[in-house]
Amino acid sequence: MGRNSFKITSQEIEMIVKEFHLDILATEKVAFSFNPFSVYRVNSKKITNPEYKGLKIPPEIYILYAPEIVEISSHPHIVGKELDKRCERVGEYCAKAILSLWNINPKSTLIYDVLRAGPGYKIREGFQKLNLHLPRIKIRPRYKKPSYRQHDAYADQLEIIYKDFSNLPSHQEIIVIKPDTEASGGTSKIAIETLIREAQKKKSKIKEIICTGYISVPSLDVLQSLAEKYNFQCKVLAWGNLTALYSNRYDMPLYGLDEAAWREKGIIRKIGGVVPAEVLLDYLLVYPPGADQPGDWSARQSYLDTGKAIQPGENRSHLEHSLSFLRSLYQFSRQQPWFCRWHKEIFLKEINKLQSCLEK
Repeated sequence: MGRNSFKITSQEIEMIVKEFHLDILATEKVAFSFNPFSVYRVNSKKITNPEYKGLKIPPEIYILYAPEIVEISSHPHIVGKELDKRCERVGEYCAKAILSLWNINPKSTLIYDVLRAGPGYKIREGFQKLNLHLPRIKIRPRYKKPSYRQHDAYADQLEIIYKDFSNLPSHQEIIVIKPDTEASGGTSKIAIETLIREAQKKKSKIKEIICTGYISVPSLDVLQSLAEKYNFQCKVLAWGNLTALYSNRYDMPLYGLDEAAWREKGIIRKIGGVVPAEVLLDYLLVYPPGADQPGDWSARQSYLDTGKAIQPGENRSHLEHSLSFLRSLYQFSRQQPWFCRWHKEIFLKEINKLQSCLEK
């Protein structure tokens, strides 16, 4: 994505980690990691950020790291076919990691696509590249009110407008792989509870749900609470890091300021997620602090499965929203004492990229 003209000192890295309470010592690299991707196991007991104290955490959480994930997370101008190319590669890495981490029986494993975002992670295609053609079931929850950058965590704000469980088998123990963006966890609550009910109708049992994609630390509490209530194992393979979460329960930064809290209430709220120490620098070199890593994930895609039709992705809408958001975030962040010279270069480079994309 082009070279930067700066270097980041070890003192600056330490300052950022401390300022935003980034948990960089809560992971350990697993033995089977392959070039160009790596997998890290998260030790929840080593998560020290006081904001996450008391959360229920699934016992098996891993982070999948790949250069493509850093690019997607840091560059909201990557949309359409350019996004698809990267997600197809990461989808294959993800499939390989899942098969290495867990004992998956293809005959009793399904892909659970939560529309419209889920298919964009290209997990099903990743398994297909490994000659595993997993059946899929689909659901489309939708927020009753406009939800861009404003997600209510409560399921009563959501409605199901489409579902297809025809591939859900009867009288079986089932493993479900669920690619989706887990911000507040509200969509997962309605999707998983609907899945449980549909399985009961067919006298089947949901044994495990493997969640993969961009996943926030607060959403883990929702996922584990559901696992305990409905007696299944929740396993997590997060893309890149376990994200922090804005007060609007939508934006999912690695670290930075909560722009929504500042814009709406004048509050300066510094937040940070969980990321392996050895890959932190890769992010710091390109990531605009406070940026929403998945962005409007549905709008970024080339095509969207609505359940009833395949529609073009709303790339321009995502680009326009991202440009406005980054400009506001930059103006807010640049006034803070932690803001470094290289932060300015990162912000302005991405703002210029977004502008160029919109001018095409």
